[in-house]
Amino acid sequence: MEFTSYLNNLDKFFPSQSIIPKPSLPFVIMLISPHPDDECITSSMALRLMHENNAHVINVAVTLGSNKARQKSRLKELSEACEELQFDLDVLNEDWKIKLKELRSLLGKYRPQLILVPHLKDHHPTHIKTGKILQNALKGSGLNSIVAWTEFWSPIEKPNCLIEVPKEILLLQMHGLTKHAGEIERNPYHLRLAAWMMDNIRRGGEIINHVGSKVPDAPYGVLYHLELFKNNRFAKLKLETNYLSSFADIGQIFNEILLAASGSRTKVKR
Repeated sequence: MEFTSYLNNLDKFFPSQSIIPKPSLPFVIMLISPHPDDECITSSMALRLMHENNAHVINVAVTLGSNKARQKSRLKELSEACEELQFDLDVLNEDWKIKLKELRSLLGKYRPQLILVPHLKDHHPTHIKTGKILQNALKGSGLNSIVAWTEFWSPIEKPNCLIEVPKEILLLQMHGLTKHAGEIERNPYHLRLAAWMMDNIRRGGEIINHVGSKVPDAPYGVLYHLELFKNNRFAKLKLETNYLSSFADIGQIFNEILLAASGSRTKVKR
């Protein structure tokens, strides 16, 4: 399915940047996905880092959905979506106590520099439970990581980062979502994703700075709340600029934050 002409009509009044390659970095990203299809919806930052900095992305599927009759087909759809996006895939056990042990093991195995997970008030019970299980899994992990809290079902109360999503990244996400045939049949997430990202620019452009501030010209964006996890606790993370355009080298910015955090400071400015 071709979506380019659809997006060209949607964003024709806004300048859209292409992917801008940046220097490669040994960067590992872990997506903690409550359901199959969340790895497509919330992966904008991960895909930018993959295609700009050659980062390695692992998607951790926390569940295969609550409908047991659909779990086998959803696993197949998930595998095809991850193949489309070039993500590694790990699927957690159905038992939540075992999930916690497995997630701790995966964090220790991959030691990701960046973790993306739904924020703790993201409305859907499984999204909220997923955020909480990551909190528990991080305890005692000794990781030095950036945690990007994501939103989809309910807005983050205090986002501190808005990233531009190049059209090629959005197209990848849309194509990945088409693999989830059962889900988009009941709710065409792939066709509504662009409108959601445009609305993120509308509201996010003012929220991350202040009401009345200049909003970026980019058509598509995603909001996050970034925190630093260090010394087995969360610390505030402040970027030099809260808007990361296509020109921003996100990988290098995050790498410098993590390098600074490996010292004695707990609050890092960039």
